[in-house]
Amino acid sequence: MKKNIIVLVSEIANDYTYAVLDGINDYFADKDVNLITMPTRRGNDIASKQYWCEMKCAASQQVDGVIVLSAVYLSAITKEELAAQLSTFHTDNIVSISADLPLKNSVYTRCSCESAYDEIITHLKEKHGCKNIAFMSALGTGSEEAQERYDAFLKALKKNGLKFNKKHLFDGYFVYDQAYNALLEKYNKKEAVDFDAVVAANDMMAFAVITALDSIGVNVPADVKVVGYDDIIQAQTAELTLSTVNQQMNEQGRTAAELVYKKANGQKISKETVISIKPIFRNSCGCNSKESDFLEKMKQRTGSKNMSVSLHLEKNMIQQNIYYLLETLQNETKLDELFDKFDTILPEREVPGIAICMYDRPVRIHTDREFELPERATVKLYIDKTCGIKETNIHDSFDPSKMIIPERYFGEKPGSFMTQPIFFGNIQYGYFVSKTNSREYLFTMIYQKTFSTIISQSYIYTKQLEENAKLTSENQMLMLDNTELNEISMIDSLTGIFNRRGLMEMGRESLNLSLKMGTKGVVFFADMDYLKRINDNYGHEMGDKAIQAEAEVFKTTFRHNDVIGRLGGDEFAGVIPGLPVDHIEKTRNSINEACKIISRRENFPFDIEISFGAVEFNSENNNLEDLIKQADKEQYKEKQKHHGQKKAAEAKQ
Repeated sequence: MKKNIIVLVSEIANDYTYAVLDGINDYFADKDVNLITMPTRRGNDIASKQYWCEMKCAASQQVDGVIVLSAVYLSAITKEELAAQLSTFHTDNIVSISADLPLKNSVYTRCSCESAYDEIITHLKEKHGCKNIAFMSALGTGSEEAQERYDAFLKALKKNGLKFNKKHLFDGYFVYDQAYNALLEKYNKKEAVDFDAVVAANDMMAFAVITALDSIGVNVPADVKVVGYDDIIQAQTAELTLSTVNQQMNEQGRTAAELVYKKANGQKISKETVISIKPIFRNSCGCNSKESDFLEKMKQRTGSKNMSVSLHLEKNMIQQNIYYLLETLQNETKLDELFDKFDTILPEREVPGIAICMYDRPVRIHTDREFELPERATVKLYIDKTCGIKETNIHDSFDPSKMIIPERYFGEKPGSFMTQPIFFGNIQYGYFVSKTNSREYLFTMIYQKTFSTIISQSYIYTKQLEENAKLTSENQMLMLDNTELNEISMIDSLTGIFNRRGLMEMGRESLNLSLKMGTKGVVFFADMDYLKRINDNYGHEMGDKAIQAEAEVFKTTFRHNDVIGRLGGDEFAGVIPGLPVDHIEKTRNSINEACKIISRRENFPFDIEISFGAVEFNSENNNLEDLIKQADKEQYKEKQKHHGQKKAAEAKQ
């Protein structure tokens, strides 16, 4: 039976990830497995949050195993935080690369660098006569890898009978610029250099050391030998090739893939798997390295013997694909029209297939809140060029917490896939799953990001057209005078109260007038609880009636001269001059009572429930946009409190 294995990567754009993914793909090439790569980086910015939301899809019941490139995640979060996220997954078949996570039943791979450093120090001492060896560390990052490499370096020195001068310890934080500056802060003249070799904890810092030494007239390798760690592509292709440590990243990927596959098929495996690594001695330590095997690897990757012709054709094809994508991005296209022609912008070599899934309603992403995965997504487009399939106007709905996509959209044969959230700014519209053929991961990711932007902008444009069509026809609009036109553009068509524009314009006027008269007041933000449940159980028509009833609640609770508006969906806000801040709780009770009365009056098969938050406006706190954001945060606290009380009450029953 075909298995679904996901690979969690924080970021695609680095050599480490490329090599590990190559190894994973190599292992699964002849296995009955759908391999799904999910970029899910963690950060404080809104774009990182959009990608981190994909962790919710990764927790799907459809997943049989997970490979995590843990080392890259741990530069942004702790082991405990990563383990806490993974503990929510449906499967416990989790293989961590390079880190032992505090997670029940998980296994991990690791590389032991002790033997590699021992060989490096022995080589520098015996082959090149080095006795005063410096170390460019990354201890400031606090990472386990940084500490492990430093400890192994010290142990190797001791084993070789060499002493370490603490003056020769630098901290480059794994970053080129930091390493460059760290060295020159201590040594800004050639005459001051009192070491004969530098071992760096990664290749980028090693290159920084070479550049910094060159800037003060120190020649590498004649005056000082330099050794890095990682064996990135630049180490093999630079004019001065870099002596380094090959972490066997491809082998790390293959090993992790083998472990997760065996576990998915019921085999028992060890908690820890250690992968041996080895140093490679090249020009930077004074060795005459053999011709780089980089081109040979590229030939194997592309399957071409004539590299120059192959790369030229590939370059032209990629440029052409990007050109057409950018052209599409510049045009305003309705969503259905975009989907009709999507096969023409799909680069067959890198992305021969795609399944686009949209949420029923867009989701606003907040950096300070946990993302709640919508209960329903719908496949809107499915293309598989390898099988000649193109399906538009699909309405295949599913629960994304149970499956990433319905199984049939993976195709009959096993393959490699990559996910991408569909978002623009802080709004997420859904996600898509691409079928990938090429191992040019960065180009694939560029296509993915561009597709996301194209779909998002097309969605926004389509909704704008639909909203315009709702107001009135073009001929009717021409018959209206400016006053009537202005009124229509400020009124929400569903509820009859102010729309966002009306709320902001009239709300500012009301707030400013109130302050001129020396009166304070409050600004509120509110939304309905469980609207998705109402839509799913009773239909969207009933959901619209519930939103209309929500507006009626606010009309009943507040005065005629208070400014109340619908921001969109089930979100409302208002400016209430003269309302004391200590009356907010009393107002909340009035809203709850009005919800019950109107629910009974409308014979709803449910009770409307509203989360309400409010903050005071005064002469110092008077920016309406900021006040609404503050009220939104208060509303969110109230919603969390309400949900907690409800769960506690249900538990007692």
